[in-house]
Amino acid sequence: MVMKQYLVVAYDIADDKRRNKICDILSAYGQRVNYSVFECFLGARDILRLKNK
Repeated sequence: MVMKQYLVVAYDIADDKRRNKICDILSAYGQRVNYSVFECFLGARDILRLKNK
């Protein structure tokens, strides 16, 4: 059984290009709940993949 964790990811990035890239990446892993906040429910492997991006 895969253990999953609930993560809240928040960011404050001024650069538009960089912020859009982060938003696109996080959209693949979770749900946007605010302009700069995402909720994700991820297993250990997905957490590592997200960190490496």
